[in-house]
Amino acid sequence: MTQDVFNPLLAQSTIDPKVWVYFLVLIILVAIGAVVIFTLRQKLFSQDELDSMSTGGGLMEHLDQMRKSGTISEEEYQVTRRTIIDKAVEQMNKPKPSALDQIHDIPNIHKES
Repeated sequence: MTQDVFNPLLAQSTIDPKVWVYFLVLIILVAIGAVVIFTLRQKLFSQDELDSMSTGGGLMEHLDQMRKSGTISEEEYQVTRRTIIDKAVEQMNKPKPSALDQIHDIPNIHKES
């Protein structure tokens, strides 16, 4: 009985059966693309790399590896190391603006002229 109800509906369908095949292929391609994107994101943003970058040690570790491999000399290593440390200290000592300072920096667009 149910088969009799659905057969007329299918017979009245104006959509070409090839469209359904293309629709299915499109859905499969989207699923494959999503898997590829998620896999690449995991490889690019692995937790180990994020941890080394967040601690700030990543740059110093690379600098030390370059010194040990002979890519840079001991003098270049010390000069670059000192520059990095000085810039980090400068950033840490820079006063952070308060919320009120940030509000006062916003231009007043309702100013009457």
